Amino acid sequence: MKTKLRNDDTNNTKGTTCTNNTNVKNTGKFLNNGGIIRNTAKAVMTAAVILAVILTCGCTGNSGNDTPANPAVEKEITALYSNNPDEQKAAVNNLVRMGNEAIIPLTKVFASGDSEASKYAAVALYTIGESSIDPLINVLNTGSQTEREWAANTLCLFEARAVPSLINVVKTGSKPAQDAAEIAIIRIGEPAIPFLELEANRGTPVTADKMRTLIYSIRATDNLQHRLAEEGNAGNSGNTGTADSADQTA
Repeated sequence: MKTKLRNDDTNNTKGTTCTNNTNVKNTGKFLNNGGIIRNTAKAVMTAAVILAVILTCGCTGNSGNDTPANPAVEKEITALYSNNPDEQKAAVNNLVRMGNEAIIPLTKVFASGDSEASKYAAVALYTIGESSIDPLINVLNTGSQTEREWAANTLCLFEARAVPSLINVVKTGSKPAQDAAEIAIIRIGEPAIPFLELEANRGTPVTADKMRTLIYSIRATDNLQHRLAEEGNAGNSGNTGTADSADQTA
């Protein structure tokens, strides 16, 4: 299941590499036209109904790491802000080739307020691989509201691979970080449930309560998604039948 997280104006608060152009050409699998990152496993509509939160990044923040980037990395990061999609996609491929040294500069793009650059940064981080997870978790814990939202959306792309780290944030993070991590886990959906059940069985009563609540939320959301899909299919069948009857009458 997928959710979109809302943009709010706030104050500042080793994976594999891949050079295949297909990763960038298929960015539509992860993004919609509004610049919202998609988890490819489930439909975005249910998340909107359940959580009613919309992501449209637009404020500034500080990711908490001011280490100067390699000039070559900075050049490609700058290209992400281009209005030319071909240049942006080429920059993503180049940043993916650069691997781990591009990760921190890519997370800083989330603070820019530029949704187009941020969505390309998210695709690059996902494609670089699991070495992006810990830096994204750090953004959840230290970033501004907008940075947390983009980080959570990007972590959802990793599905089960990100769940243990997200659970740790739920257990130990600040309230804003916990909220973002919980929404990400719900969006990941069924793949998160085994991890949540394990933590519920071995954790403190408070932790167990949180884990069971997340499991309930995932299952309730999935059930709603199925009902909405069935109602949509039934409506389409009814419309088809009406159209067929009209054709026969004519």
